[in-house]
Amino acid sequence: MSNDAFELLIREHGSVKPLDDVLVDGDVSLEVILDVLANRRRRYVLYYLREHGTAVVESLVEHVRTREGETAIAPSPSEQRRLRVELLHTHLPKLASADVVRFERAGEFVEYDAQSEAFELFLELAANVEES
Repeated sequence: MSNDAFELLIREHGSVKPLDDVLVDGDVSLEVILDVLANRRRRYVLYYLREHGTAVVESLVEHVRTREGETAIAPSPSEQRRLRVELLHTHLPKLASADVVRFERAGEFVEYDAQSEAFELFLELAANVEES
Protein backbone atom coordinates (compact mmCIF):
# COMPACT_ATOMS: atom_id res chain seq x y z
CA MET A 1 0.00 0.00 0.00
CA SER A 2 1.38 3.38 -0.91
CA ASN A 3 2.05 6.30 1.39
CA ASP A 4 -0.85 8.03 -0.40
CA ALA A 5 -3.27 5.45 1.01
CA PHE A 6 -1.97 6.07 4.51
CA GLU A 7 -2.25 9.82 3.97
CA LEU A 8 -5.84 9.40 2.82
CA LEU A 9 -6.61 7.37 5.95
CA ILE A 10 -5.02 10.08 8.08
CA ARG A 11 -7.11 12.74 6.32
CA GLU A 12 -10.27 10.74 7.03
CA HIS A 13 -9.43 11.02 10.71
CA GLY A 14 -9.38 14.82 10.46
CA SER A 15 -5.63 15.19 10.28
CA VAL A 16 -3.43 16.31 7.43
CA LYS A 17 -0.15 15.23 9.00
CA PRO A 18 2.16 13.09 6.87
CA LEU A 19 2.41 9.49 8.08
CA ASP A 20 6.02 10.00 9.15
CA ASP A 21 4.95 12.78 11.55
CA VAL A 22 2.21 10.59 13.04
CA LEU A 23 4.70 7.82 13.72
CA VAL A 24 7.33 10.18 15.15
CA ASP A 25 4.81 12.01 17.35
CA GLY A 26 3.24 8.76 18.57
CA ASP A 27 3.86 7.45 22.04
CA VAL A 28 3.67 3.84 20.80
CA SER A 29 6.50 2.54 18.65
CA LEU A 30 5.88 1.02 15.26
CA GLU A 31 7.28 -2.27 16.56
CA VAL A 32 4.69 -2.39 19.35
CA ILE A 33 1.85 -1.50 16.97
CA LEU A 34 2.82 -4.20 14.49
CA ASP A 35 3.38 -6.77 17.24
CA VAL A 36 -0.05 -6.11 18.76
CA LEU A 37 -1.81 -6.22 15.39
CA ALA A 38 0.10 -9.29 14.16
CA ASN A 39 -2.29 -11.68 15.88
CA ARG A 40 -5.74 -12.17 14.37
CA ARG A 41 -7.45 -12.82 17.71
CA ARG A 42 -6.01 -9.64 19.22
CA ARG A 43 -7.30 -7.68 16.22
CA TYR A 44 -10.77 -9.20 16.67
CA VAL A 45 -10.75 -8.19 20.34
CA LEU A 46 -9.68 -4.67 19.42
CA TYR A 47 -12.36 -4.31 16.74
CA TYR A 48 -15.00 -5.32 19.26
CA LEU A 49 -13.68 -3.00 21.97
CA ARG A 50 -13.29 -0.07 19.59
CA GLU A 51 -16.96 -0.41 18.69
CA HIS A 52 -18.36 -1.15 22.16
CA GLY A 53 -15.82 0.56 24.46
CA THR A 54 -15.97 -2.08 27.19
CA ALA A 55 -16.62 -5.80 27.51
CA VAL A 56 -16.37 -8.78 29.79
CA VAL A 57 -14.14 -11.64 28.69
CA GLU A 58 -17.07 -13.93 27.83
CA SER A 59 -18.34 -11.38 25.28
CA LEU A 60 -14.88 -11.24 23.72
CA VAL A 61 -14.71 -15.04 23.54
CA GLU A 62 -18.05 -15.11 21.74
CA HIS A 63 -17.00 -12.35 19.35
CA VAL A 64 -13.72 -14.07 18.46
CA ARG A 65 -15.56 -17.35 17.87
CA THR A 66 -18.04 -15.58 15.62
CA ARG A 67 -15.32 -13.82 13.62
CA GLU A 68 -13.50 -17.10 13.16
CA GLY A 69 -16.66 -18.60 11.66
CA GLU A 70 -17.25 -21.19 14.35
CA THR A 71 -20.92 -20.36 14.82
CA ALA A 72 -22.26 -23.22 12.68
CA ILE A 73 -21.00 -25.84 15.11
CA ALA A 74 -21.10 -25.21 18.83
CA PRO A 75 -17.60 -25.41 20.27
CA SER A 76 -16.84 -28.05 22.81
CA PRO A 77 -16.48 -26.84 26.39
CA SER A 78 -12.74 -27.53 26.18
CA GLU A 79 -12.37 -25.38 23.02
CA GLN A 80 -14.33 -22.56 24.66
CA ARG A 81 -12.17 -22.82 27.79
CA ARG A 82 -8.96 -22.87 25.72
CA LEU A 83 -9.92 -19.65 23.91
CA ARG A 84 -10.90 -18.00 27.20
CA VAL A 85 -7.57 -18.95 28.79
CA GLU A 86 -5.69 -17.73 25.71
CA LEU A 87 -7.39 -14.34 25.94
CA LEU A 88 -6.92 -14.07 29.71
CA HIS A 89 -3.30 -15.15 29.86
CA THR A 90 -1.82 -14.12 26.52
CA HIS A 91 -3.73 -11.58 24.46
CA LEU A 92 -5.35 -9.27 27.01
CA PRO A 93 -2.15 -8.86 29.07
CA LYS A 94 -0.24 -8.06 25.85
CA LEU A 95 -2.84 -5.46 24.87
CA ALA A 96 -2.71 -3.97 28.37
CA SER A 97 1.09 -3.80 28.35
CA ALA A 98 0.89 -1.94 25.01
CA ASP A 99 -1.47 0.56 26.69
CA VAL A 100 -4.32 0.01 24.24
CA VAL A 101 -6.72 -1.57 26.75
CA ARG A 102 -7.30 -1.53 30.47
CA PHE A 103 -7.74 -5.03 31.78
CA GLU A 104 -9.14 -5.83 35.21
CA ARG A 105 -8.28 -9.49 35.67
CA ALA A 106 -10.31 -9.95 38.88
CA GLY A 107 -13.61 -8.91 37.29
CA GLU A 108 -12.57 -9.97 33.79
CA PHE A 109 -13.48 -6.49 32.57
CA VAL A 110 -11.76 -4.94 29.54
CA GLU A 111 -11.91 -1.34 28.32
CA TYR A 112 -10.57 0.10 25.06
CA ASP A 113 -8.02 2.78 25.92
CA ALA A 114 -5.86 3.45 22.86
CA GLN A 115 -4.45 6.96 23.12
CA SER A 116 -2.04 6.79 20.19
CA GLU A 117 -3.10 8.33 16.90
CA ALA A 118 -0.66 6.07 15.07
CA PHE A 119 -2.14 2.97 16.71
CA GLU A 120 -5.67 4.08 15.82
CA LEU A 121 -4.66 4.58 12.19
CA PHE A 122 -3.03 1.17 11.88
CA LEU A 123 -5.99 -0.52 13.58
CA GLU A 124 -8.37 1.23 11.16
CA LEU A 125 -6.22 0.15 8.23
CA ALA A 126 -6.21 -3.48 9.45
CA ALA A 127 -10.00 -3.40 9.87
CA ASN A 128 -10.48 -1.97 6.37
CA VAL A 129 -8.26 -4.66 4.85
CA GLU A 130 -9.98 -7.51 6.72
CA GLU A 131 -13.47 -6.27 5.94
CA SER A 132 -12.87 -5.91 2.22
